[in-house]
Amino acid sequence: MAPRWTPAADWLVTDPAAAEILWHPNKRIHLKPFLGRSSDLASASAELGVKKTAMSYWINRLVETGLIRVERTEKRGRHTLTFYRSIADRLRVALKDAPMESYEAVFADFSARWNTTAEQTLARSLAKQAPDLELCFQPYGNGGPFTTIMPREGVEPPPDDFIYYWARLWLTHEEQAALAADLNALYDKYGALSDKSSKTVPALVHLMHVRLED
Repeated sequence: MAPRWTPAADWLVTDPAAAEILWHPNKRIHLKPFLGRSSDLASASAELGVKKTAMSYWINRLVETGLIRVERTEKRGRHTLTFYRSIADRLRVALKDAPMESYEAVFADFSARWNTTAEQTLARSLAKQAPDLELCFQPYGNGGPFTTIMPREGVEPPPDDFIYYWARLWLTHEEQAALAADLNALYDKYGALSDKSSKTVPALVHLMHVRLED
């Protein structure tokens, strides 16, 4: 039996080939069975739903790029199973080393986890409020038509089942800084209250504030 080794708690990945794997969702998914735990070829293949030949290829790639290594081997009957684990339980890549076509792609990749859930949940909420709402169209600069959702005229605005704002604000530098600080404080306040084990009302929150260049 090969000696065990202990993975690092944290690791900055600098090798370009390893960084390229981590930055692409369809490639880094093959690392999943080995993050924070060990797995053999058959178990990893079954977990990801890929053929053993494909999983074997990716294990070799991950070993070659230094993202995983052999943790141990076990003798089971006439077979010897090899277990692999990520070199660290937390991996990092410098943003400057991201092999993305653009920084827009970085945000698209970062948001992919949440977009489908957000859109489906917003659509369900909108459907519940649809009898009391209207879709309005109006000019916007040289473009358009600009669309927005408004309460129907003469109808009491429905209670907020969701909050969804896009707004362009003109502020001073000091007010911009205060807005950013308020949003960070809001997240910190309710993030500290969040407790999945004892609270039963989940909510999806997305806060964004960025200075627009002239």
